Amino acid sequence: MATSGPGWGRLDELTYEPPTTPRQWCEQRPCVAAFDTVFTEPLGSFLVFLLALLWIGVGIHFLRTRRGQRSRTWLGVALVLGGVGAAQAGISYQAFSYALECAGRAQCLLTNGFEVGYSVTQALSVSAMLTAVAYACTSGGWRRGLIGYAVINAAVYLGVSAAGVMLPSRTLLSFEVLMLFPLPGILLVIGVAGRRYRTSRDVMDRSLLMASLLLVLVQAAYFAYSTAGITQQLWQGGHGFYFSENDVLHVGMIGWLAYLVASVGRHLRDHE
Repeated sequence: MATSGPGWGRLDELTYEPPTTPRQWCEQRPCVAAFDTVFTEPLGSFLVFLLALLWIGVGIHFLRTRRGQRSRTWLGVALVLGGVGAAQAGISYQAFSYALECAGRAQCLLTNGFEVGYSVTQALSVSAMLTAVAYACTSGGWRRGLIGYAVINAAVYLGVSAAGVMLPSRTLLSFEVLMLFPLPGILLVIGVAGRRYRTSRDVMDRSLLMASLLLVLVQAAYFAYSTAGITQQLWQGGHGFYFSENDVLHVGMIGWLAYLVASVGRHLRDHE
């Protein structure tokens, strides 16, 4: 399951800083050897692949119940893309991270093709979600503006990712740069849905506003957990329990999906 070679640019030139050996990699997280492969983070891998299946399943639900509504179609597309991204995250960051980045190497690689794929699909997913909200909450020039922004945002991030792979550049492929692209889209969703709800008090607008705020809350929990260093405190160098900030994110996203089905799924429709 190698990701180096012409199809992935020069990713194999990027290594961790400070340098990390395969042994150090498995000291920092649980590793399990089976079937001639070292698997990492078994609990986290289960959670992220469960999330991927649920994400895709909810996306298919919106597509099957779209009833000619473009907002439901685009939200379905966004969720399916999110599920594909979650599956790539499970492969690259968790289950097969050792096999992709450390096996047979003196120093572990910084990233791999599946991680790049995850970043791209997440950026595309948020752009599709913004398009769904544009159809649900706006019309005319506002709608065209939001959809235009979503398309440009996705295109620019595709270009940034391609440059990061080909140069290669750890900055362009970083999580911080990734967040620069979907975060404004999420804030736009909050702004559009919040503005509509203040005047309409419509249940659909409220459900969209709550869903976007919950998404921000889940992201905030991820960063708070990571900043506090709780993962390594619990892990205790291999003598404790491993529950990472990624696991916090995935549990939170499962709850977010449940709200999406229960509330947004009942009310989402196009703005006339």
